Amino acid sequence: MTLPGCLGDFAGDWRITREITDARAGQVLHAEGTASLVWKGDALIYGEALRLQVPGQAPMQATRRYLWQQGQGGIDIRFEDGRFFHHLALGQDAPHDHHDCPPDSYDAAYDFTDWPVWSVVWTVSGPRKSYVMKSHYQRLRDS
Repeated sequence: MTLPGCLGDFAGDWRITREITDARAGQVLHAEGTASLVWKGDALIYGEALRLQVPGQAPMQATRRYLWQQGQGGIDIRFEDGRFFHHLALGQDAPHDHHDCPPDSYDAAYDFTDWPVWSVVWTVSGPRKSYVMKSHYQRLRDS
């Protein structure tokens, strides 16, 4: 089995499909788009652009940016403003991590068993949040 072994393995363009199951709202949202991981110095800038479909509403655009940096045994993923978000351990087929954002809790479970196709499932809970977000990534051919 091939696994991603370094930050550079993620550089390039990826197709994303995403499903968000929102238990509180009782609905399932779908999104499609791309993520680009572009070098800036010794880090990657992760930028995604998605078309989000909320049931009963017109499609909308959704964007997100993170900073990916080499960390101890893997990748440190930071919010765009530099605050630490979570750690992605490398050399494992199913790494996971936890992020506290009181009063909410975020648990990530990655799956690299079909690398370079990969996925991450975020389970989010809190007083006003209860959803599972499944994102599936597949490298675009031109990357």
